[in-house]
Amino acid sequence: MDNPATLNAADFSHLQAALDALPETGGAIYLPTGEYHVPDTLTRALAEKQHLYLYGEGRGSVLINDTAHGQPLLHITGVVGSWWPDLKITLRDLTFVGSHASGDALILDYPNDALVDACCFIGHGGTAVRLGPQGTNVTVRDCWMRDCRRALCAENIHHLSFHGNQTRSLREGQEQAEHVFLGWECREVRIVSNHLAYGHAQAIILDGTAQHVIANNTIEGFPVAIEGRGKGQTNPPDHCRDIVISGNYLHADTGVLLRGQCRGFAITGNTFINNPVAAVRCEDATAGGAHAITGNVIRKSVYDGEYVKTASREQGGIDLGEAQGCVVTGNVLDGVTS
Repeated sequence: MDNPATLNAADFSHLQAALDALPETGGAIYLPTGEYHVPDTLTRALAEKQHLYLYGEGRGSVLINDTAHGQPLLHITGVVGSWWPDLKITLRDLTFVGSHASGDALILDYPNDALVDACCFIGHGGTAVRLGPQGTNVTVRDCWMRDCRRALCAENIHHLSFHGNQTRSLREGQEQAEHVFLGWECREVRIVSNHLAYGHAQAIILDGTAQHVIANNTIEGFPVAIEGRGKGQTNPPDHCRDIVISGNYLHADTGVLLRGQCRGFAITGNTFINNPVAAVRCEDATAGGAHAITGNVIRKSVYDGEYVKTASREQGGIDLGEAQGCVVTGNVLDGVTS
């Protein structure tokens, strides 16, 4: 704290004043233990080489969104329109608290070399971390995301790593949308080693997007664990393709749902547990296919558990529908009923 390049938020009348005081050459802003009430969205637009390190004391440094009309808590903007600026952004050891009437917790626009590390997001009516409208080299790791409407939404982000995070609903919390959304222009995204739990919609949506790895995650208690959409929401090409889904534990009504023109999925080495609708299902797949579904274990669990979405004791298998050119080999189907 003796480093002159470090600003102490406690020395300012408000957090916005501390952000405004960031030098042109960048620096660090430290949030000591305490509660920081935010009546209006905190904003900071950064310039080339104006690096930002915003950090606190973990669960002790608490930012509270006091707005009630969908406003975000913190909005940071990188160099607008640039893919490769000289700009590093780090947010570490902070707690973001919202309400069901507030908006996103953290928006990073035009992020580059950005890291969100060991932060806690609770109760936001919007998304915990929202990335876009373009950016590259972003990591979100080891964060807790509880009772947020969404955990992550990424649009046109290349080289994104989302790993070691925990997301879940709360019993008395809000109705959630999907936990993770990847827009159609995202490329080379790694969703690895996360625990996504007890959501009300999909755990992960691949919205007409391509070239990602989803590996070694625990996904439980969702209607759909992973949904690939051959047609995205906003002006994409008609495909979702070249996706690796490997080594995951998928406990959901439907494990992997591929809708429309999904092509070239490698679904390998996963454990599908208690999937009464299907472990893998293709819908409207006349233009889809070329999938490799290999080495998976598909079976009913020894118990249903209280979060099972249906009372059915069925265990679904693999339904390719009209998909063409697929390889299905080396899978273990134990107690599959359909």
